[in-house]
Amino acid sequence: MKNKKNTILIVNLIFIILFLGCEDVLETTAYSELTTETILNSEDGINSVLNDSYAEFRDSYLYRIWGPDITTGFVWSRGGSIEVDFVDYENFTWSTTHAQINTHWQTLYQAIRNANIVLANLAGDNFSGEFVQLKTAEARFLRAYSYYELYSVFGPVPLLTTPEDLILPRASEEEIKTFITNELTAAAADLPWPSDAFGRATKGSALGVLTKFYLNTKQWSHAASTAQEIISSNQHELMDNYKDVFSFEHEGNSELLWAITYNSQGANQFLNALVFPNAGYPFPPGNSAFAAVTYVFDDKVDMFDESDSRSDLIVKQYTNTNTGQVVQLYGNDQSIPAKYPHDPNASGTFEGQDIPVVRYADILLSRAEALNETEGPTQEAIDLINQVRERAGASAVSTGDFTQESLRNFILQERTREFYFEGKSRSDQIRHGVFISNAQARGVNNAQPHHRLFPIPQAEMDANPEMIQNEGY
Repeated sequence: MKNKKNTILIVNLIFIILFLGCEDVLETTAYSELTTETILNSEDGINSVLNDSYAEFRDSYLYRIWGPDITTGFVWSRGGSIEVDFVDYENFTWSTTHAQINTHWQTLYQAIRNANIVLANLAGDNFSGEFVQLKTAEARFLRAYSYYELYSVFGPVPLLTTPEDLILPRASEEEIKTFITNELTAAAADLPWPSDAFGRATKGSALGVLTKFYLNTKQWSHAASTAQEIISSNQHELMDNYKDVFSFEHEGNSELLWAITYNSQGANQFLNALVFPNAGYPFPPGNSAFAAVTYVFDDKVDMFDESDSRSDLIVKQYTNTNTGQVVQLYGNDQSIPAKYPHDPNASGTFEGQDIPVVRYADILLSRAEALNETEGPTQEAIDLINQVRERAGASAVSTGDFTQESLRNFILQERTREFYFEGKSRSDQIRHGVFISNAQARGVNNAQPHHRLFPIPQAEMDANPEMIQNEGY
């Protein structure tokens, strides 16, 4: 019976994973070289299934970047298909059939499915103990990260932990929080600090995601201690130059605890094609854009000190290559978030910028926030914040500048300055209790408390009779 189930799963995988197109570090044996009898009995086969989980994360970058930052009022978009998918985020009018919400759910559960398949097939005599330990940890990390993302946007969801799990009710809050914590802790214990390939899970990846999970669930002491474990490891550090964190020349740099990797030769994305104007913008050779453009509001540009180099990655004006005229963006709520550089090897709209998931700067600010919540504005919390600010050329702050409440507000603003257009603003505002009130203050009258969660996709409601919809939808 088990062999029959495995064969069915293998056949499904072969159709799903036609090619991975990963960077060299994640490439695997082509599926044409693997048969249904060998795929889950070989290291190449196990790695290929795991690689498909990594590939699933690549497919949700539109949600990962645009969705959170649009709902929080940092950016807005117009033109082309972006209006179909993302104006609903701006207006808080998303529904149970929203395409990007459905895609986000599907890709994360596909990653979970693949991790479950790997975990179910690592037992036996086919693999060395070292291989089993490493791949078990990697699969548990990928599964836990997927549930972390699902929980962040949908609340508790069904916990599918075996390939046979298909229809289950939603887990309780305590069940899913305990599961994510235990899985990330177990993965961190067996993953290496450095990886043999950038983009694969490491101990830093697991501890970094765990730090963010503790922070977003307001487990302050755990967030502080897990962040300190990363800091004390001396495995990661801030880059000297903020711009270099995102540059092609410094891909895989020491500030990145984990990133979703891309390349322009197959595992590509078109992030910048939905950011920059498609006519008259001075693109490097080989680059182009769609009709959609993404803009930063002026009041967000004004958040930065004049000396703050982080705002240098926001384009405030440019010279139109067709007319020779200067196009003024700032002052019209139309500055452009150019945080991700153009790919010198781009093929039109297809580029290969990696997208950070957890950075060392996030660990520093997470510990600072957790310390403030438990102890108030300590010198250590201020020093952690100043490490981030000083790297950017922003003025240092001191303990005497703050009460606990004012430092809490300052940290939220500092996180906005540091992580704009990295998809962190929504969870930050929800944690600080201002997500809905901020939306209402900027005139989004549709924003209501239930919008702190997205709806369970209607397709899932139809497929799972055990599913209960989120309140308000």
